[in-house]
Amino acid sequence: MQHIKLAQILAAKYFNIPGASREEVLSEAQTALVKASMAYQEDKGPFTAFAGTVIRNALNSLYKKQLRQVQMIGKSLDETIHGATQFGTHIGNLGQNLADTKKDVVKEVSQGERRKTLSRALSSLKPQEVDLLINISKGMSFSEVGAKLGISKQAVHKMWARAIKKMQERLRN
Repeated sequence: MQHIKLAQILAAKYFNIPGASREEVLSEAQTALVKASMAYQEDKGPFTAFAGTVIRNALNSLYKKQLRQVQMIGKSLDETIHGATQFGTHIGNLGQNLADTKKDVVKEVSQGERRKTLSRALSSLKPQEVDLLINISKGMSFSEVGAKLGISKQAVHKMWARAIKKMQERLRN
């Protein structure tokens, strides 16, 4: 290819990607050049500019990927490794210094399921009933909600009781 020099020049600017060798960076740039040549259309402007953008995007993606991997592994790979496993490989304290950044998965799943259930129950209500429940949950009185909706306090109470009953029935199912 006649534009291989472009890939080499751009790759040279990315040789400092953590965890990636020069060969990997150059290979990524050349692969992006090939993809650019297959995807190029004349209405996209000059090929060199188009290819340069495609190559830079690919190298930026490689950089982000490598950075995520380096952050996952952390400093533990640079530490002294000691101890042995039943397979004879020395892993020692590998990973012991990594902080557990995971959230409580059980709690997240439980909250998600509750949100879905509540959303399904709310979808059985009329928009005016949902608005009424939202206003009451914000601390508004039946009188204030009635004034806002243009109905009596008693009508608000009846609508509220009906909405609560619908929600309870829907939540039981």
